Amino acid sequence: MAVNPLFQLAPQFVLTVGRTSPEGLKLLGSAFFVAPGKLATTKHVTGADQTNLVLVFPRNDTLLTYEDTSNTQVRFIPTKITAVDPLRDICILEISTGAPRYHITGTDDVAPGDPVVTFGFPHSDTGRLVLTLQNADVGARILIDAAGIKSKHIVMNTQARPGQSGGPVFTADASRVVAMVIGSYAPGGGGGISLGGIDPATLHQTTHAISAEYIKGML
Repeated sequence: MAVNPLFQLAPQFVLTVGRTSPEGLKLLGSAFFVAPGKLATTKHVTGADQTNLVLVFPRNDTLLTYEDTSNTQVRFIPTKITAVDPLRDICILEISTGAPRYHITGTDDVAPGDPVVTFGFPHSDTGRLVLTLQNADVGARILIDAAGIKSKHIVMNTQARPGQSGGPVFTADASRVVAMVIGSYAPGGGGGISLGGIDPATLHQTTHAISAEYIKGML
């Protein structure tokens, strides 16, 4: 099955969030353009702290190019935080270039059973910088309460790994971004143990994504 032409160009609109330090560059998560010069990610990716925060560009301009995982060279530019919604886990970043090539809508546009496409950088917490497309289905539409405010989410039938938080969720026809990946469902914050750096409580096919309509409201 051929990759949609817009999806082929994903490296041009899905970037990695990172933070520089004397020890080097630490990759934190994913981000995507939502307006000219504006990108969205999650608050838990940035910690709402813009100190030494950067956006890292993928090494290739198209998904059709093989990613050389032995290449450790990266291009990045400083970014700043312009808005944060701590209740919905959304953070808006700003840089001087770039714009989306799609519409930002919301989860009202998809229903359980509908196919969706996600992008992100799984395992970037280990230094792996590989932009990855994943196909999934919407499993449920839910409301999640935070401080008395209920927000729309979808549950996707796919497994998320660290680094994918903040990635876009597209309709299958690539016309709309309907949600942003938040992460795996982990009740109580996880299982309380770690095996090889992995929380076993997150090893399941249940990934939450928040409606992109809340991102639009922050621009």
